[in-house]
Amino acid sequence: MKVIILSSVLLTVSLFAQSAQEIIDANGCFACHAVASKKAAPAFAGIGKRNKRFEGTQAKATIMNSIHNGSQGKYPKFSSTAMPPYANLSTEELSTLADYILAQSSKAKGHGGQGMGQGMGKGRF
Repeated sequence: MKVIILSSVLLTVSLFAQSAQEIIDANGCFACHAVASKKAAPAFAGIGKRNKRFEGTQAKATIMNSIHNGSQGKYPKFSSTAMPPYANLSTEELSTLADYILAQSSKAKGHGGQGMGQGMGKGRF
């Protein structure tokens, strides 16, 4: 009986969980970002690769924080572009987006960001 109830709960949760694509579409992420090419903001592939490289095991948490609180100045070529905060997203949605962004890192060109891991690029301001 417990197995049936647990299975029903898990099925219900998975039916209501949004995919990364649904969250991206609902929040207009592709207005500024693309998967593997630059637009008004860095590509998801570059964000994933840079965060894996410089943040290591904290990459997912760093991306989630940047989405939730907004971000500016982490990428030299986009230093004047500010990403607004998306405080309306749940922890589950932030986690889904961060996983998606990190999964795109294999599509990035180059070595994964030119920064020194401190959000300041190579000292260029």
